[in-house]
Amino acid sequence: MQKESCPKSKNTFVRYVETYSNGKVPGVQNSMRPRSAKSFNQLADLCSIHHQLELFLWLQGKLPSNAVEVVRAAAMKERTIELINSGLMDAEKLSLDHDYISKDLRVKKIWASERKDNDD
Repeated sequence: MQKESCPKSKNTFVRYVETYSNGKVPGVQNSMRPRSAKSFNQLADLCSIHHQLELFLWLQGKLPSNAVEVVRAAAMKERTIELINSGLMDAEKLSLDHDYISKDLRVKKIWASERKDNDD
């Protein structure tokens, strides 16, 4: 399900409609090219790319412009699905990019600093 608040989906939609309304051929952006996930964040990015490609294909169905781009987007979507499934199968090998402990220490320092400044 697409979220209306997703900035990447909004950009895909706006870019497609603007390009189409200017009489040009909307194409799949290089940023939508799927790559193997090495972390959970990259796996989440693959899911975002999948949503963008689905939106692109839906827009092609509503405002058709180029059959080559449809084939390209469909192939990229299939590759994205393969990479998502592969990432899920090998989830124990994916790294967690976020360090909750260091973030917590950073937030506590900021909070203590602000509290000290307010006490002065």
